[in-house]
Amino acid sequence: MAKHRPGPLHETPELQAEVHLKPFLGMRPGLYLTILYSLLALAILFFLLFYKGLRDHGTFLRITTCPPGAAVSVDGQYAGSTPCVVLVRAGQRRISVSKPFFASQTLHDRFAGPVFGTLFARPRRIWDPMLTLTDSQGLVQHALQDFAGNPQIPEILVETIEAGYAGGPEVQNQLYAFLDNSKYFVTSAMQLPSLLRAFSKLAAGHHVLTAEGILEVAEKIILLNEEYQNFAFWLALILPEKLASRLTKTDWYQNFTNRFVAAYQEELKNLKAQAGSGSLPAYRIFGLTFHAIPTGALLQGSSENQTLAALLPHPVQVQAFLASEVEVPNRLYRAFVQAVPLWRKENLQNLIDKNLATDGYLEAWTGEQYPAGADDLPVTGVSWFAAEAFCRWFSSQIPASMPGYEARLPTESEWEWAARGGIVGGAYPLGSKPVNEVFYQRGITGPRAVGSSSPNGYGLRDMSGNVWEWCSDWYSPVAYLFSSWKPERNPADSARQIPDGADKSVRGGSWVNDPELVKLYTRASQPPSWCTPYLGFRIVLSKKRS
Repeated sequence: MAKHRPGPLHETPELQAEVHLKPFLGMRPGLYLTILYSLLALAILFFLLFYKGLRDHGTFLRITTCPPGAAVSVDGQYAGSTPCVVLVRAGQRRISVSKPFFASQTLHDRFAGPVFGTLFARPRRIWDPMLTLTDSQGLVQHALQDFAGNPQIPEILVETIEAGYAGGPEVQNQLYAFLDNSKYFVTSAMQLPSLLRAFSKLAAGHHVLTAEGILEVAEKIILLNEEYQNFAFWLALILPEKLASRLTKTDWYQNFTNRFVAAYQEELKNLKAQAGSGSLPAYRIFGLTFHAIPTGALLQGSSENQTLAALLPHPVQVQAFLASEVEVPNRLYRAFVQAVPLWRKENLQNLIDKNLATDGYLEAWTGEQYPAGADDLPVTGVSWFAAEAFCRWFSSQIPASMPGYEARLPTESEWEWAARGGIVGGAYPLGSKPVNEVFYQRGITGPRAVGSSSPNGYGLRDMSGNVWEWCSDWYSPVAYLFSSWKPERNPADSARQIPDGADKSVRGGSWVNDPELVKLYTRASQPPSWCTPYLGFRIVLSKKRS
């Protein structure tokens, strides 16, 4: 059977297709295709050469200020932060740059710009205004608060020096004071390079660091070592790990630690020989009993752990004062808010807007009334600012028989001195072991009435574990390292030592805390506007500070 074989390829029939365009609006295909392609080409040319110029008709203004970080506005509308490039639309415009603590500058001008070809060549102008510092004190105060609250951003130090070093001698002194105070918030090797760069920039000004500048920085370090004998502990804390390891192995550091231990033991022996509470006078003022706290030397910090920076034991000289026997109760705080309307709960939003309190302020209260049966519970949900306002009001209640006295919050040192009640090295108000502190009571769900615990050697109650108590001073995690071995060189008035910060110190612990973790030397902190159900305060009376 014969098989079919396909023929040669050239014999295969070809398939052909033809497209015939129909006329459109009476135009032949060749004509309207020519028009269509021409319009497409014109559209492309329009978008390439004219569209961007019509859309962004104006000038791109590059603004660089010294110092940087100024807010830019165009006709009152925020447009960016310097350095930046801003499109300024054609027409009469008002360009302003502003930065806190500096004089604002404004540029009034008419702006124009080409329409053709701006896709390839952007119309530009440059404006480089120099900002004039008008509030140097405000600048350094804000910068210190900023760094204290954000120590993980050490660039704040260098930026502040760059912002202010063009000022005169007075500003230079303020900047040196700023860097000196910033040391209380430098706690790691991450921050040290920025601190050194800031010192170097301030010493060098606009120029490179000279030999004189290096000597000036070295002098600052030497003065720190002379003023604070415990400075070496801080140095070991902030150096990079390898350098810190080498430092602690040197004879100088070993001799230093040996002398520190010897000085500590000698001071401990002296203070134990002087210890004692005795019978001290008491005063009753506007519903509060105050006990006299004597002058003396406190070995502040932990006697159990002598290596923690925040708890480094060091002697502190404390002057005599009066301390309230108990924390301020609800009934007395109500008298305050009735006398000072600003602090009534009805003004909560106003207090929040002014950053004087948070929404937890007097949370358990209804209007000016605390819960039924809570007369003698310690007032809680009060900010540091509220406690300070209470002290100012209470000062007006002090009788004329006590001229020159004022009410205030205690410093950390005063609080710990009063809490120990004449006992040296004790972790609790009555010694090395707790007795009937509030947080040792089973099943507790809130604070107890003020005065629930036994009195300590100075007659004070509830110093441990009822509610945390506000102190007057700003909190620094390494403040104890800037101390010496003689109490007279460490005054209890630490408010002069740290002029500003982010958090205020609190002491004592609350009913909710683990008693093993909170002792008389335990340190903690809170932002001054915070209001919590675990935090109250007690007050002290002393002669007005000069």
